[in-house]
Order: sequence, then structure tokens, then C-alpha cells
Amino acid sequence: MSDSSPDRSTVANLPVYLLRCLAATAEELGVAPARLCMGLGFTVEDLSNPACRVSYRQGSLMIRRALQMAPGQALGLRIGESETIASIGLLGYAMMTCRTLGDATALGMGLQKFAGSMLQFDMEPGPTTTRVQASNRFPDPEIYVFLVEEAFASFLQIARGLVGNSFRPERIELAYPAPAYAAEYRRVFGCPVLFDQPSNALVAANDWVAKPLLTYDPLSHRQALEFLDVGTLREQDKVDLFESVERAVRQNMQDLPTLADVAGRLHLSARTLRRRLADSGVSYQTLLDNVRKGRAIELLSNTAQSVEQIAIAVGFSDAHNFRRAFKRWTGSAPSELRESMMQKDASARA
Repeated sequence: MSDSSPDRSTVANLPVYLLRCLAATAEELGVAPARLCMGLGFTVEDLSNPACRVSYRQGSLMIRRALQMAPGQALGLRIGESETIASIGLLGYAMMTCRTLGDATALGMGLQKFAGSMLQFDMEPGPTTTRVQASNRFPDPEIYVFLVEEAFASFLQIARGLVGNSFRPERIELAYPAPAYAAEYRRVFGCPVLFDQPSNALVAANDWVAKPLLTYDPLSHRQALEFLDVGTLREQDKVDLFESVERAVRQNMQDLPTLADVAGRLHLSARTLRRRLADSGVSYQTLLDNVRKGRAIELLSNTAQSVEQIAIAVGFSDAHNFRRAFKRWTGSAPSELRESMMQKDASARA
């Protein structure tokens, strides 16, 4: 892993829960699942193996194929609607045995990799509501909408599995324009759905977040966590450290934290954090740039904000410095990349 480009998209560490559901839904739509997997290094049968792991890149290629073979099907919403808490394996059981819906959600946020998530999630409690925010793990505009649809529709089904079918979010905020099938969002979520927002968020009232779970069982919960071997995996997996740092940056994008700030949030000294990152072959600046680049691409592809507004949103004091940094990150100017993505989107809709 080089310091200039820590490419984690090729590491086979994702459980295949989402891809298994994708294969089943594709078959219902008349698309042979085997065609979706062809040449990707795994088969449809592999998706039924709990030990199977794929890389983000493999998963994204399978999703692209499905979207091409079943256009206009609200595929992400359809898959998310079909999922239950059992769809995420042992993590689902660990969530069921939590004390409250908020505790279960926090556990899911902390152990996202066990669910096979291809997005990054953050939980932000507020005075009256709690936001579950979804952002790109890797800049990937072609499947971005699908991933957000699936994630929030799945979260809704999981929450209802935990506290009952009466659960409703306060609202859904989405950082992209309304698709042609926008009415499907309102049917699925049963709440206001707002498009062209600054970020993707499912917003729930804190009364729901504090709702006790009837399946709470502290002993079973402890056993589930021990079986997941959380402590050992967190210690051994460098990706967890990277994601913890990146999460701290995302939560303070307009007032970027220093390495010492992030270290404090992770209960580490600045020296220890710097050493652990160096041992993993990456610097704090590289992770900072990755987050800013990903968020900038997300905003360029999915909102009508100006380049100047995006510069401020990702922590730059002026658009000139942002353009210079963006050119260094991607090889293109922000306006050039936006135009290119708009042309691709128009071609896909045609």
C-alpha cells in the first residue's frame, strides 16, 4: 500500500449479503444471476457461502451489470425492501439482543464491515432526532444512487424488524436529483423524501431511537460479540483505523481536525496515531485528502452546488486552492469532471 494511493477497493473483505440479495432479485426480473458474476472471480453458488468475501471493486462491477440489464427498476429500493435483519447474518442477531434501537444502530455503525456495507455510515444524535448518514466509501457515481437506495430501504426493514412495523423515519434526505421513479421512495419510506440535499440521511425521532427491544438479552449479546471476535479483528485490521480517522474528518469537514484532534477522539496520543498510520503505510494527510476528494466528487455528481460552495463544504477557504488540489487528486478540474459525469448520466438515461 503506497502512501500516495492506499487502494482498499481491491481488498476482498466484504461479506456478500448484498450481492446475494441482488442475485435473487435479478432472477425475479428475468436476469440470469450467473451473467452478473461471470468473470468476476466468484460464482452464484459462492454467494451462499458465509465465508465468501469479495472486494468493493468486484461488488461494484456486479451491481453495474445488474443496473444495465434491469434499467429503471428502482433496483436498490427493491432489494432493500426484501431484506430483513437476518439478511446481515450474525451481526443482525447481535443487534437484536441490544437494549434499544439506538444501541442496535450504533452497533451496526461500529461493525459495518460485518454487514457487507459498500457505503460508509455515521450516526449523529441531535436534541430531538438522530441522523444516520451515508457517504461514499469510494467515489463511484455509477452505482452511488443504487447503494443509497438499498442502504436506507434495508435500514427501514431492519428497524421495523427490531421495533415493529409502525416505525417511520421523520424524513429521508438525498444528495442527488429525484429519479423518474421518485414516487417509489415515498411508497417505500412513508415519510417526506427530500432530494438535492447536502448529504444522504435517514432522520428518526429520538423517541424511536430510545425504544427498548423486546429481544434484548445481555448474555446472548455478549456471546454474539465474542463469536464475531470483535476485539481481535479491530486490533488486526488496518482498515478499521483508516475508517475511524476518515469518520472523524467527515464529521468536521468545514473545520478540518488536526491529527492531534483525531487522536484525542480515538483515545490515542498524536504520536501513537502517527506511528500506527506510518506502520500501515499511509499518512494522515493522505486520508484527509481521500475524504475531501470523495466528498467533492459526491457533491459534483449529485448536487447543483457551485464549485465555490463545494470548496467550502470540503474545508477550503477559497475556490482557487480547491481547484488546484482537485486537479492534483484527480487529474481533472472540478468543472471538467462534473461535465463528464453529467454526459455519462445523460447517456445512461437515454
